[in-house]
Amino acid sequence: MLRGIRLWVVWSFALALGTYGMGLVFEGTIGGHFGDLIPGIPTLLLGIWITGNVLASAKQAYRRQRAMAKQR
Repeated sequence: MLRGIRLWVVWSFALALGTYGMGLVFEGTIGGHFGDLIPGIPTLLLGIWITGNVLASAKQAYRRQRAMAKQR
């Protein structure tokens, strides 16, 4: 239970990080503030990377739980 809550917290943080990074990248490309691209691109990629890892972990836990249910 605690593990699932922690997963949701990390996922929410990653989504917020990706959203903030996307805002910086948007402002840097469309708004003409090219200095925002320097922190924006790594922030966006970090948010995407963490989100992918969280989703892969959730998928793995789901498969493990489903396999255990079939054994019973």
